[in-house]
Amino acid sequence: MITGSDKSDELIAAFQQEISKQEDLLYGVALFFEALTHLHAGNKDTLESYRKQFSNIIQLGNESIRRASAMVQIAKENPDKAALFEHFTFVPCLGHAKPEELVRRAAILVQTYEEIFPGRPRGRPFLPAEILRLMEAAAVRLV
Repeated sequence: MITGSDKSDELIAAFQQEISKQEDLLYGVALFFEALTHLHAGNKDTLESYRKQFSNIIQLGNESIRRASAMVQIAKENPDKAALFEHFTFVPCLGHAKPEELVRRAAILVQTYEEIFPGRPRGRPFLPAEILRLMEAAAVRLV
């Protein structure tokens, strides 16, 4: 027999999983920007344009994750509030001209990153050779 508490726990777990997915996508966006930084290293204007665009995408994504995480805390304290998750919509890569394509690229980059650099802390800066290795491996999947 499934109780209301069990249903709330399931909703909370599913929503937390979606938050984790969104965090991965944002990391993939950051990886994509890192690759663009190396690709366009000699062009300051292009880099500045990309920096503004990707900073905005990441900022909006982080804000959405913060709001979602706050909802999880509220639902943990009051399980009846878990039903409100149905009214929360993540809009990944908001502000990008082709958000679906960026989501696809970000997901591939994260998957490739995890395969090439298992256990590596995400905050650790890349050496140029490492980002090149990641991009070459991801490029095969991006086709």
